[in-house]
This record gives sequence, structure tokens and C-alpha cells, in this order.
Amino acid sequence: YPCHQFVGEQQYRLGSLSEGITNTTLQQEFGRCNVFSHTECQQCWAKYFCSGGCAANAAHATGSVTGVYDIGCQIFKKRMECAIMLQAALDEHKENAR
Repeated sequence: YPCHQFVGEQQYRLGSLSEGITNTTLQQEFGRCNVFSHTECQQCWAKYFCSGGCAANAAHATGSVTGVYDIGCQIFKKRMECAIMLQAALDEHKENAR
């Protein structure tokens, strides 16, 4: 399986340790799971932080590992905004403490 979230879902079985990869179609599909393959991501400021999002979340929300999980996108961007604001506040606090 390409991800722990797909364990037990036979359509996402890539192969086995003894046989190697037997589902090359799925392997190629997962190869397209990146920020460059999503037109929705092209203008996004956070695209290099999320790399196009989680393939498992996309598959469960859209039916395709190459889909875009919109809610996940919004949540991720909000988390990044908060992390950037927290880092800026910490940096300012350190600067003022000198």
C-alpha cells in the first residue's frame, strides 16, 4: 500500500514484499500526486508547504488520489498562517528581550 490510510483497501494494493510492485497503474497514478499536477494549486502561496495535499484525503473526498481535498486545503493554509504568525511573535519577543 502506498500509505497507511489505504491498508485493507484492495484497490490501493501496490504489491507485496515477495512479488514487488504488481500494480504499476496505481504506482503511476501516485506518481502524479504532486503540487505540479493540480491546476488548483498553481497560484496558491502554500503549495510548496503542502505539496498538493494528502493523496488519501483526496481519494476519500473525491474518489481519486489525484483530486484536491478543498477543506483540507483551507485547513492547511490556516494552520500555516497561524504558524507564521506565532513564529513572528516569538521572533519579536526574542528581539524585545535583548
